[in-house]
Order: sequence, then C-alpha cells, then structure tokens
Amino acid sequence: MLEKLKSQFFEREAFWFQRQPFLEQAGYQLRPKFNMSFAGPKTQDRYNFGDHKAQHPRKHIMDAERHDGKPVMLKWVSKKTHPHEVEIARLFSTGAMAKNSKNHCVPILDVLQDPQDSDKQIIVMPRLIRFDEPIFDTVGEVIDCFRQIFEGIQFMHENFVAHRDCSLLNILQDPTKLFPRGFHPVNYCLNPTHDGLAYSITRTECWPRYYLIDFGLSRRYDPSKGPPLERVVPGGGRNPPEYSGTECNPFPADIYFLGNLLKHHFIRSDPSTSSGGDCHAPLQFLKPLADDMTHKDPAMRPTIGEVIQRFNKEVEQLSQWQLRKPGQKLDWPAWFDQVLRQVRNHLKGVPPLPTRPAPAIRTLSLRMRAFYTKTPKIEEKAPISA
Repeated sequence: MLEKLKSQFFEREAFWFQRQPFLEQAGYQLRPKFNMSFAGPKTQDRYNFGDHKAQHPRKHIMDAERHDGKPVMLKWVSKKTHPHEVEIARLFSTGAMAKNSKNHCVPILDVLQDPQDSDKQIIVMPRLIRFDEPIFDTVGEVIDCFRQIFEGIQFMHENFVAHRDCSLLNILQDPTKLFPRGFHPVNYCLNPTHDGLAYSITRTECWPRYYLIDFGLSRRYDPSKGPPLERVVPGGGRNPPEYSGTECNPFPADIYFLGNLLKHHFIRSDPSTSSGGDCHAPLQFLKPLADDMTHKDPAMRPTIGEVIQRFNKEVEQLSQWQLRKPGQKLDWPAWFDQVLRQVRNHLKGVPPLPTRPAPAIRTLSLRMRAFYTKTPKIEEKAPISA
C-alpha cells in the first residue's frame, strides 16, 4: 500500500488517501483517485494533466461530495496549533448568528474527529472558490464584493471577534451560479471532467455571495476588560506596521489587512511589481479610504463601521456608467468586449449594482471606539463598559 501511495499520489495528499474509507463511511466521497481500486489513466501522456494529477495547493484542504450529492470542502485542523478555530467557526454557524444576513463567515456543515489522530478534526464546508477569479468585469462588481466583505467583518467585530488574517486567500465566493455548468474542484478554470475550459458568466449576471474563511488566528474578546492586547502572529497578507512589535490590538489590524487588499490588488493593477503597479483609474475614488485604512498608527485607522459609511458615501456619487467601467485593468481585446457587454447590459436594463439593504451603523461611545482602535500598554489596561 505504501509503494502505491508513493507512486500514484502526491505526498501532500497522503492524509486524505489514508482517511478515504473513514470519510466514505461518514458520508463523504473523495474523487476516484483516492480509492485503492483506482488504476490511473489508460494512456500515459506527459502532456496529460488530468484529474488524477490535480492537487490542492495546501495539504490540509480536500474536495469531496456529500452523500446527498452536495459538493463540499474538507479541512483538517490541529487542536494544538489552532485551538480556537473550530470554536469560532461553530459560533457563527449556529443559532441566530447563522441566520443573520450580515454573517459572511463560511458555514460549518459538519465536524469530524479524525480516527487516526486525536489532535486533528476535519471540518466540512460548502465548496467555495477564490473571490477574485474570474476577474471582476466592472467597478460595480468590485463594490458589491467589498460591501459584503466589509459587512462580514463588521458582523464579526460587533460580536467582539477579530479575524486576524482577512487577506487575499481567506476570502471566497459561492461559485454555484457563476459557473452554471460546473467546474473542477482544484482547477476551477476547467470543466468538471478536467478536459476543457469551464463556462462562466459575469458576476453582474448572478451576484455571488462572498465568505470569510480560516479562523485559526481568530479570537473573541470581552469588551468589559478594555481594549484587547494580542500576541502578534503574522497572517497571510502584508502585515501591518504594528506587527514589528510583540503585541497589538487585533481589530485595527483587520482594517489594515482589508485596506491593503483593496489598495494593492484593485486600486493598483499589478501588485507583483516593486512599485505596486500602475493605478487603475476607475477605482481611484477609493484611494483616500484605503490610505486611511492602512495608516501607520492603528489608532488613526477608521473602525469597520466608519469604513462602511465612507465607502457607501463614495459609491453614492458614482454614475451608472462609472459603475460599468472595468473592475480590473484589461488589455485591448478584452477591454473592447467589456465595453460591448456593458452597452448591452445598459440597453437591457441590467443594473450595475444589486439592490441590498444598507447596513445599520452603530455610533460608538468613546470607550467602545477605544476598544476597537487603541493598543494599550499592559499596565494601562482598565475595564470599560459598553
């Protein structure tokens, strides 16, 4: 069995190969290549990158199909490394919180105890994909995306939970409508059989829902104990300036992560260059907000409620045609196709933004604002009341 495992499967997939019988008994079917009876492709072609070779970039993630046919994602979590992840994830997946429309935390469908390792749990989630693929067709699509992301972080903060790693890879979208004919669970630019390109529509045609994932660093705090002081643990994105120290308030760090995401992946067109890339003109109206969200001083950053207020105010000033401009920089052929597409949408009366209720913004007391913005010294911490 070990030799077959080494020859037929990638090392990072060994965990899932070994758990295949357990998962099948629990009602979750992995792809055929994880079954011992899988013989591989009939023909060997060095240009054949078929399903049997497709693997997830992170070894703790795997796709599966539930017994009722629902596509899901599995993730193993170490209790020792991330002792609060399952607790936080379940907090937002049960009771009234799970039913709240402002809740954009990924739903936890099931939690399984790994039968071979008492330290590991396997959480089951809906099958989601990266939030930024395919590229955003219009400014309106970018706006709807960040409205939902901001709303999701607002919901977490209102419940005194800091995400602490709300970076590029931890924001996903529901692809159910975006890919109406399905997609491959690993390479979702390809069709389900992994032998051709997947068919997708634009977000304007379906307005997907966005979700926050990965609560391994997330923590819940008691506001009566004053502003939180958390040990710095670098996240997956560009870390805020205060991470050069050992402790910080995690709430303004969340604001920094979001502002940095907006600044380097949308307002600028090419974040891979040392200068951050050229400015993307249609989104320049968001630059002052992104700059304030990434202020060097955490206490000078806006709270998430203030971010939403300013964001909505800027969006209200945009015309329909501004909302239909490209959401990301395009080359000439793609730009021309985008213009034609938006002319057709305008003539058909397709709105450039979905109609969503405006989020309620609570006015914070000075002490509660300090809870979300101030980084206290240990000796200065004092209880506050909401």
